[in-house]
Amino acid sequence: MRTSLASRILIAAALLLGTAAAASAQEEAACDAASFSGAFGYSLKGSVYDRNFNIYLLAAAGRIVADGAGNITGTDTISYDGGAVKRKLTGTYTVNADCTGTLVLNGDDTSVTNADFVIVNDGKEVSIVQTDDGFILTGDLKRQKSVAPAAAPAAPAQ
Repeated sequence: MRTSLASRILIAAALLLGTAAAASAQEEAACDAASFSGAFGYSLKGSVYDRNFNIYLLAAAGRIVADGAGNITGTDTISYDGGAVKRKLTGTYTVNADCTGTLVLNGDDTSVTNADFVIVNDGKEVSIVQTDDGFILTGDLKRQKSVAPAAAPAAPAQ
């Protein structure tokens, strides 16, 4: 009987602690558009298939800047089955309270990319997956460190 009572107390304590931890995690996870802001370097890898089920390899590396209000600008180089193209990007994004979101990127090469993402590591990283039909493309964005402007040279002593 004692073992049973002790087990029940331990289980009840574990449930209470687990519920408190889950509530705390949900409170910490409150995100909005400002949670995705700043400059990010990124890399993407994957493939795409056409209507005839031919598979082409894709990879990209670039930099985007999210303004914290739902707008993105950037540049990248994308390799499509071995042919590389440099692009300028503009787009929009939305962020949900649970730190997931969606984005649409428009390339100056007329490409349009739709993707879902999740913000992790206190907004320092973003994991992303393209959601367009035929694409299997995933990647990671990592926040770039801010570079302080160089200080003006000191005036010579007189």
